[in-house]
Amino acid sequence: MRGFKSIYFNTFNKRNKNADIQQLAQKTGVHIVFPFYHVISDNPVPHINKLYRVKTTAEFKQDLEFLLQHFTPLHIDDYAAGNYEKGKLYFVLSFDDGLSEMITTVAPILNQLHIPATFFLNSAFINNKDLFYRYKVSLLLNNVPAEVLSKQIAEIIGLGKVKIQQPDKYLLQLTWKDNKFIDNLAAACKYSFSDFLNQQQPYLTDSQISTLLKAGHSIGAHSIDHPNYSTIDPQLQFLQTRDSMRSVAEQFNLTNKYFAFPFTADGVVKELFPAMYNELNIRLSF
Repeated sequence: MRGFKSIYFNTFNKRNKNADIQQLAQKTGVHIVFPFYHVISDNPVPHINKLYRVKTTAEFKQDLEFLLQHFTPLHIDDYAAGNYEKGKLYFVLSFDDGLSEMITTVAPILNQLHIPATFFLNSAFINNKDLFYRYKVSLLLNNVPAEVLSKQIAEIIGLGKVKIQQPDKYLLQLTWKDNKFIDNLAAACKYSFSDFLNQQQPYLTDSQISTLLKAGHSIGAHSIDHPNYSTIDPQLQFLQTRDSMRSVAEQFNLTNKYFAFPFTADGVVKELFPAMYNELNIRLSF
């Protein structure tokens, strides 16, 4: 659902700046949009910059200015309960992955503008206990010379002296199932993800999440450790959903349970959805 709404939002923002937003809403039947982000920063973000471009605070504020000009902010609880005026234009804002910039950069902007947001968290990463496998790849690409990566990859996968010509492309195509390989590669290259986690604290802590909740924002689950569901079997899909939702809900005493699939909902087995809503009591998924 968020993906479609985000495309609609981008259409408004980039292609129809002078269009009648209300008219577009009537034609499409979409009156509530769900823009979502991952991180906002004016500083280098080495665990992300090899994956995608990070939006600056100025760009983020420009997005919010556009949204506020045409839409009314809507809290996810009010959306779930139907507490809004039908036909009016709203936006429900969210952020995935639970990065520390949510408390240092994003929340101050949102609080000043009185915009509520939902922050979807990976339960394994709260308090900087572990690191998303793609963030590990970005760190390796930023901190280890390509020739070293090429040599160590070849040795680990048993190619001997055969060189990996483009180690960046090789690493960027890895999946959640390659997490152990990435850890072994980092050890071979003498790079420590634990040191990065301890020194940089890229994720939100318990106390920071509580601060977001006290400010009127909401949180949800985003899987345990961010696999692409299309690459894991149905049992793992269920376990990733159940255990992350249970952990976040119990840890922060959540009344309403919300879940956002990591990457995309493509590849999610249809049997998971009734289990989510009926057995896990998840109110909304995205």
